[in-house]
Amino acid sequence: MKFLNNTYLILLSIFLFNTCQKKEIFLPENKYTSKYKNEILKNSKEREDKERNFLQKWINMREDSLHQKFLATSSGIWFRYVIEKKLLKPKNNDGVIYSAEIKTLSGDIIYSFDEFGEKQGILGKFKEIRGIESALYMMGKGDVAEIVLPSFTAYGLYGDENKIGAYVPLLITLKLINVKTNFD
Repeated sequence: MKFLNNTYLILLSIFLFNTCQKKEIFLPENKYTSKYKNEILKNSKEREDKERNFLQKWINMREDSLHQKFLATSSGIWFRYVIEKKLLKPKNNDGVIYSAEIKTLSGDIIYSFDEFGEKQGILGKFKEIRGIESALYMMGKGDVAEIVLPSFTAYGLYGDENKIGAYVPLLITLKLINVKTNFD
């Protein structure tokens, strides 16, 4: 009997020793997750490059001598003035009031100026799509611009969950109605 108790105590000690040791945990998906993430990033980059090339060809076909040419910006959008008043441009933390007409590349209106309405925001703390904020930085009060947004600077993967689908590039006419400086 004493032998069984000693054996039992030894086994219990070994069990407790093993369970109390600090073990390093390795997540098995790390190897696969990094491969999966790299594959997703590669596919996203390829999709963005194809979309940029498509949009550049689309812009080249649309440009004529009557309109100012679209300029590619570092923020990934194309921009051209329809009306430029050459007033001071807003800066970070300036409040802006603006309106927009959102169209497909074929010119079909998705949201008219009336449907879009007047919106306001603070540059640098914007809640609207990234491409619109980027364009507003280049405009002055009273300016009207036309911008071409790749899907990744517009509504991206999910669309607007209403009228704009996933991965849809947009043609937007943007009006900057007012600027309030240092809106903090």
